[in-house]
Amino acid sequence: MTANGCTTCEPSDVVSLERTRFFARQLVGPDDLTQDQLYFREKARRHNRMLHGWGVVCGARVRRGDGDCDVVIEPGYVLGPYGDEILIDREVTVDVCTEDLDGNALSPCGDLMDPWCAEIRVDRRAGQPLYLAVRYAECEARPVRVFATGCGCDEAECQYSRTRDSYAIKVLTTLPSTYTTPMLQPDPSVAVQCGPDAGPCGRLCGDCPTEPWVILADITLGGDQSDPQIDCFTHRRYVASFADYYFLCRPRAGTPVVAPGDLLKRLLGRPVLVDLTAGLRAEQPPASVPVRRPDGSWVTLPAFFDVKKGQTAAALLAQEGDREFLDPATNERFKLRDLYALAQVDPKARFSTPAEALAPVEGVQLRVDDLRVVRGGLQELVSMRGLERLDETHAGAPGAATELPAKDIGGVGTRSPLLATLGDRKIADLAATPKEEFVAEAVKGVPQAKRKAITADAEEVWTRASRIASLSESWRGQ
Repeated sequence: MTANGCTTCEPSDVVSLERTRFFARQLVGPDDLTQDQLYFREKARRHNRMLHGWGVVCGARVRRGDGDCDVVIEPGYVLGPYGDEILIDREVTVDVCTEDLDGNALSPCGDLMDPWCAEIRVDRRAGQPLYLAVRYAECEARPVRVFATGCGCDEAECQYSRTRDSYAIKVLTTLPSTYTTPMLQPDPSVAVQCGPDAGPCGRLCGDCPTEPWVILADITLGGDQSDPQIDCFTHRRYVASFADYYFLCRPRAGTPVVAPGDLLKRLLGRPVLVDLTAGLRAEQPPASVPVRRPDGSWVTLPAFFDVKKGQTAAALLAQEGDREFLDPATNERFKLRDLYALAQVDPKARFSTPAEALAPVEGVQLRVDDLRVVRGGLQELVSMRGLERLDETHAGAPGAATELPAKDIGGVGTRSPLLATLGDRKIADLAATPKEEFVAEAVKGVPQAKRKAITADAEEVWTRASRIASLSESWRGQ
């Protein structure tokens, strides 16, 4: 235990794993009386780390203050990386433009310091990233007199009789190693992961965090070191909490009730897709539509993204196409661009709201596995340029592959002698042309010495066009 109460995850020795055993006529000292406190504190910290993790549980919101550099932290409850409970019981105002001897580690403990150096104004560069962070700390409280037991001059010294849980707030100029940019949204399925997916013998215990700080907000100052801009989302990490969840055993008329036995089913198989990019959200999405699983059951697709007025489907996919969704019931993952491909959305279609952006995929069946199989087949038959064109002009829909120019067939390079023969044909036109007719057209006027090679190339290109047409037709027929 350090002077400020900040400890790492692991106990320094086995003493913290022992409980006191009292017995008759035992000589009891201070270590014996505090041993049980140490044991149960370490036990609670270990419980918090292993079962709840760390981050903001509730409150601790950050807003602008009255001063030029002031920000205000509201009351809140936070779990520290080492498992400590951090309770901010009142509003705290922080001047992000000043530092003290501890680097602006504001704490209600009231640490003694040189009053001449209590607040030093520091130069903050405009746009410099600052991180408002909190960690666990302890205060020594309630001093009492302790009388000497010997014959000395020091007949009455003072000792603190209490240790109070507290916190320290600091403006960091570098991001703690426990955070990343961007923050990676964890997969909700890891909470119930077991079997081969978790390793040969189950999942491992998490590593001990290396720093005690929990970031409450990112802050940037203007050019005159004022007007702090507060970002409470980029690095703010929340702890999943069931504090607001409850169930009823005796339903009353008109009260919707979830039976206790349905709780796990609701958590893991609830008919709502999880937006892994946005994470688990308590609020309702701006829009949602029903879609169908391959087995015919229905599930809700939420839209936790913004749509600019008049934005095209192509522009939306460039912005949000890689947004990933998870079906908790099947553990299937897919992206927004997969849904648009399944629905064969016109890339030129325009939307102004999230509801309009989801309307084309309403009722679509989530045949993501089939889509990947067909797309994999097309990758072997269509050039990279053609696949990009399919995404740009047809939102990646496999059924539209025959609408691509025949020049996009794989193997037709920029110097291919077949370019003139292919002309402006589409893949559908080439596939509909008899093979012998296309080959004869390709070798017309070609010297005898080159006919064999061009014949082989023409037959290969026609075969690929035929296979593309077959894949597209089978996809449209499903």
